[in-house]
Amino acid sequence: MNKNYIARMREKVGHEGMIFVSAFGVLWNDAHDAILLEKRWDSDAGWGFPGGYLEYGDSPMQAVVREFKEETNIDVSVTRVLGISTNVTDKNSWGDAQETIGIGFEVEQIGGFLQKDGTETLDLQFVPIHPEPKMFVPQAQQTLHRIITENEVSDRPWLRENGD
Repeated sequence: MNKNYIARMREKVGHEGMIFVSAFGVLWNDAHDAILLEKRWDSDAGWGFPGGYLEYGDSPMQAVVREFKEETNIDVSVTRVLGISTNVTDKNSWGDAQETIGIGFEVEQIGGFLQKDGTETLDLQFVPIHPEPKMFVPQAQQTLHRIITENEVSDRPWLRENGD
């Protein structure tokens, strides 16, 4: 099995600070009152958005399409940018200094059928947005809140810095 981009880079630089870009997607149900969320393999603390880190050569749009297919078996196309966030930590859960730039996209399903991969994604559900679902980390919770409160009333993307 090939190591992912982050694992390959960490072998070279160790725990020093690095910048990584992630992309995630928001897929609404037909009634537009629930979002497809996943239970992740690395956390039992709540829900997450389908998505992941860019590999070398990926555009953010390619990454979210690839990650959606890998994690949910759904083919999607990107319809709009929802927002960009940054988060800096001196020590992530693996002990590494990292800055993550996250780019959120709204997507629409163009093929495939819902099926969890059973490796990274342990469960997939269209989770109602009221009450607001509990997300697996505070940054994802803040992002979900902005999607529900800001993106739904405006085409303007949000910008969050340093986990705000």
